Amino acid sequence: MSKPESKPVLVVGAGPAGLMAALNLTKNGVPVRIIEKLPEFHHASRGTGAHARSLEIYYYLGMLDDFLNIASGVPDMVAYKLPGGTEPQKTWKLWDPMTPTPDRPIVGEKKVSLGQYRLEGIFRKHLSALGVNIELATELVDCVQDDEGITATLKKNDSEVEKARFAYVIGADGARGVTRKLIGATFAGQTKEADGQVWADLELEGLSDDYWHLWSEPGRFTVTIRASGDGENHFHAGIIGVNFDPIDLTDPEKFVNFIYENTGRRDLKFKNFLSISYWKPKMRMVNKFYSGRAFIVGDAAHVHSPTGGQGLNTSVQDSFNLAWKIALVYKGYARPELLSSFEAERLPVVSHMLSNTTELYGHIVAEKDGATREVDEDRSGFLQWRNKALFQLDINYRWSPIVLDARGQGDLDETALKARAYVGYPGEPVHAGDRAPGAPGLVDASGKEIRLHDIFKTTLHTILIFSPETPDAEKQIDAVIKTVQSLPENTAQVVILGRHGVPKARDGTVGYHDTQGYAYGAYYAEEDKVTVVAVRPDTYIGAFVFEADDLKSYFSLIFRNL
Repeated sequence: MSKPESKPVLVVGAGPAGLMAALNLTKNGVPVRIIEKLPEFHHASRGTGAHARSLEIYYYLGMLDDFLNIASGVPDMVAYKLPGGTEPQKTWKLWDPMTPTPDRPIVGEKKVSLGQYRLEGIFRKHLSALGVNIELATELVDCVQDDEGITATLKKNDSEVEKARFAYVIGADGARGVTRKLIGATFAGQTKEADGQVWADLELEGLSDDYWHLWSEPGRFTVTIRASGDGENHFHAGIIGVNFDPIDLTDPEKFVNFIYENTGRRDLKFKNFLSISYWKPKMRMVNKFYSGRAFIVGDAAHVHSPTGGQGLNTSVQDSFNLAWKIALVYKGYARPELLSSFEAERLPVVSHMLSNTTELYGHIVAEKDGATREVDEDRSGFLQWRNKALFQLDINYRWSPIVLDARGQGDLDETALKARAYVGYPGEPVHAGDRAPGAPGLVDASGKEIRLHDIFKTTLHTILIFSPETPDAEKQIDAVIKTVQSLPENTAQVVILGRHGVPKARDGTVGYHDTQGYAYGAYYAEEDKVTVVAVRPDTYIGAFVFEADDLKSYFSLIFRNL
């Protein structure tokens, strides 16, 4: 093991991506400083939807209950006829609801809508409990790398300058941030120059909070208003322009007048604007996610249409992928080369996500008769998302240089594997690089029941051993356990699963009876063969093997001196 770091990690930006990085690093025992350029925390809804994969991550970090306590559901959509604006033309669901399954228990959760500023408040609460607070009115000006770390120049309150040393820098400072420029990343893509969007959080009377209300003029604009969940008569409203740029509507009076004149709904009483902002549609991403010891996550690395609700969700998953890797390298347990896998894994995912959200952008304003036309089961339409990849549970890293599957990856080469980075392999057997499925009905020797979701840890590799009742199984399992015991202390846990009873107790392991066969089924484990699955701290499968030597080969991709 090399000498561990002592300098903190600098996180630049206190939005969801930065807060996720800071929280996960802190839980992994890595000291952080998190800075935010703004002098105070914002109070705007911004990104409001949490997809299933993000909810899983919140669960693993211990913050899901706080989220669900204040989140709300996504109401049915209702489009009104124009002119007039009061007669409903059609009602529908933004996306088709999915039914929870044993391997995907979080799917179907209805309370998925929460304003970004309130989500950030939950993150800050959990960070504060761990002794970490955000430094406001503090920005990164410059950073210089050397072999031992990074010297960062920070500016506080627009005047005071501080130079400080850090082990790593994580730039979560958004599309206009400086970190991307400092690492020399490009930001290729497109800007919809003829389009624009204005969004407001406001108080409003005269509109039900039971629906997501829409008025759309084909090929020109959509007005959208829905309850924000922040209190009675609190709504989130937007004017979305296509071939029409509403940039001058950031004035509240002009915003209201546009709605009155174009929807006919002069009965609506706009009481108070809490926030209002303008967004020029951009679809861009970087050519690289890091340079040396500096990394970028979230909007600093990719910006895109809000259609499909992928932005915030993708951003927190960037950080979730990165944090455990930095933690292992920081502690000296892993080689610095491990960190290159962050870019290798996330870049293809983001590239395909960007393509999907760009396609959905074409459905934010109704086409002629678009609000009444039925949508094919597998095709999206006007504000109707029919792409199950949006839930982000099928995102995978099967091509990654740090995953190992003893069965191989079929006939697909690296290019073909990357082509399915975002949409995955629904209905096919799980492989190394896939999200680790859940499974309920695991019972220990005392009779206590637990789920895999309760076993996985964001600070540990979890080694699942599917234990058959065969003569040579004991020797194979002992060899696997010995391999795990060669790892640095407190980096892995071993869980032995038996199909027909609680497996034999062994020091340093825990055993469960897979009473309903959900775990064996989800992982396609054979009852007469030892199967070993290494689940990474980000709850992706790092290895799917059958022998201790193959498990050691996987660990050699992650840890030093193996």
